[in-house]
Amino acid sequence: MNIATVIGSLWATQKHPSFNGMKFCVIQPLDQHRRPVGSPIIAVDPDNRCGRGETVFYVDGGDAATVKENHSMPSDATIVGIIDSMSTDNHT
Repeated sequence: MNIATVIGSLWATQKHPSFNGMKFCVIQPLDQHRRPVGSPIIAVDPDNRCGRGETVFYVDGGDAATVKENHSMPSDATIVGIIDSMSTDNHT
């Protein structure tokens, strides 16, 4: 799993049917010290629960396509949770 901050959202009127009812978020991947790493990416929020400014954890690659039981989708990154608090190297 990876961590990121939600920095925006994306609206798509035309999309693969497996994404119906799902939100797309623009996320900035973070390192273990919560510093930005790499470029922002688009991630699927299958439960429509994330908002701008929230820290989330996400899966990528093959895991991103099958996060819901009996539901496969062509996703490279999928949000699987919201981080309420995090502590690394004496930082909270």
